[in-house]
Amino acid sequence: MKTLIIVSHPELANSGTQSFLRAATRYLDAVTWHGLDADYPDFAINVQKEQQLLSTADRIIFQFPLYWYSSPALLKKWQDDVLTRNFTYRDQDGMLAGKQLGIVMTLGNPLKNYVAGGFEGVSISELVKPYQAIAKQAGMDFLPPFTVDQFSYMTAAQKARLLSDYQNYIANPTPFSFNGKQKWLIQRLRAKAARIDDQQQRTLLNLTIDQIENNGDELDALKDQIAMIKRGDDE
Repeated sequence: MKTLIIVSHPELANSGTQSFLRAATRYLDAVTWHGLDADYPDFAINVQKEQQLLSTADRIIFQFPLYWYSSPALLKKWQDDVLTRNFTYRDQDGMLAGKQLGIVMTLGNPLKNYVAGGFEGVSISELVKPYQAIAKQAGMDFLPPFTVDQFSYMTAAQKARLLSDYQNYIANPTPFSFNGKQKWLIQRLRAKAARIDDQQQRTLLNLTIDQIENNGDELDALKDQIAMIKRGDDE
């Protein structure tokens, strides 16, 4: 699976959050980080180039800080220029049908404020409706949005969790399935183990991976037993 991350951030070079997220993609295969502000400081977008990038991706991510309940201006300009009707609309043989569209949104305020009746008075689900509408017209699968709130206040443990969750969101073919997350994690750990030169460390990591796999098998067996019991109760 190929993922294209389209990043719009006017202060990208000074953003600790974006630097962290970019570093999280460093060892992920088939992930392209595409910074719009670096490529188009004059807002003169190369439409053909951008459409070619979109055509080769399986999962497309719009990544940006929330500016007055919307994206920065360059991303909106990019959408207006690149997502032409003939290229985008599924009923006109557009090129995006069957792909996935995800949103990674960074917030300066706490996520808990973005609920109906909360301080912001609007939910994240409401704010991403325009992107969901684009996905619908294009015949794309719209992924639940991924939010990062108040990164600068996060502890080391919270950042470690963010790293794992973000990598899962952008690179895992099945990011919202427990079994999918487990299999994807095991694959990444196996690849990491193969790169370790120290035999003892490699052996210890492989033993840990084996334990994770065994725990997963036990959980699957338990789920099957519960399902059998439930079927028996239903009968």
